[in-house]
Amino acid sequence: MMNVKIIDTYYLIYRAIIEKPRIKLKELAKILGLTGRGRTITTAFKYLHRLYEYKISFNPNLILRAYENSYHTAYFLKAQSRDSLSVTFQTLAKDPKISRVMFLSGMYDFFVTSRHSDLNLKKHDVSLCKKTCMYTPQFTVPHGWKNPMRDALISLSSSLLEKGKLEREREDFLPWDNIHWDIFYSMKDNVRIEFTKVAQEVDVTSDTVKKYFYQAVLPYCDISHYFFPKGYDYYDKSFIITHSNYEKDLINSLKKLPCTTYVYPLEEELALILFHEGINDLMRAFQKMEEAGVIEKYLLLVPLAQW
Repeated sequence: MMNVKIIDTYYLIYRAIIEKPRIKLKELAKILGLTGRGRTITTAFKYLHRLYEYKISFNPNLILRAYENSYHTAYFLKAQSRDSLSVTFQTLAKDPKISRVMFLSGMYDFFVTSRHSDLNLKKHDVSLCKKTCMYTPQFTVPHGWKNPMRDALISLSSSLLEKGKLEREREDFLPWDNIHWDIFYSMKDNVRIEFTKVAQEVDVTSDTVKKYFYQAVLPYCDISHYFFPKGYDYYDKSFIITHSNYEKDLINSLKKLPCTTYVYPLEEELALILFHEGINDLMRAFQKMEEAGVIEKYLLLVPLAQW
């Protein structure tokens, strides 16, 4: 059983970083109510370190929003040979034009995203099942982190939702030069990285990095942060493709769950990465929502690995 008081401290840190991704330890210590000469910053650092060490969260990421001149395309793929699936996964992961690869068990073998809409898939020995534009992803802030997973799923499936599709729009234009892309790629996996380290990677001064980050990079991005009260590795993961006319309220209702849910809006459906503690409880919840008409249909797959 998790220590609610300690997890509450981790949750405060998680929420503080959402509000201010590069928050200083001194400010974080004040939020946590730490007092005492000389030990407040040290204690705040220990909590922050353990938050990531125990995989209760991961470093905050930069998520570039979808623009007319820069957006992701999603590919659902099937391997042509069943004998070398792991090798195919590795070759896809090494393709410099591919941003993300998920190895799946189910109707599709791989879910791939890329900023290129014309990937050469023949060289990977896979067949294209479906191709779709992907819009700006969302990462829910879990309000139900104290609740048992089964109770949270029951609450989710019983939600009274109003009709409303998520707006699918790409913003007009991304006016980035090479230096902006360099800073983005250096910081995308950890928004809290020191500007001096980024400066060494992109070969400019740290003051230049700071200026471009706040004035030209961050305004075009969202920041994703994650919360898994029992630790990321504790939970089972499901990849769910769902059609619904209640998308807006459905996404909002996912906040009832204990963990962050990843939401990828595609052209006609939502792709979800949902964390749970038992497939039967999860399927029961989605079947109930399907019976209630909240979800028209859904496809459940199991992520085996991702890059």
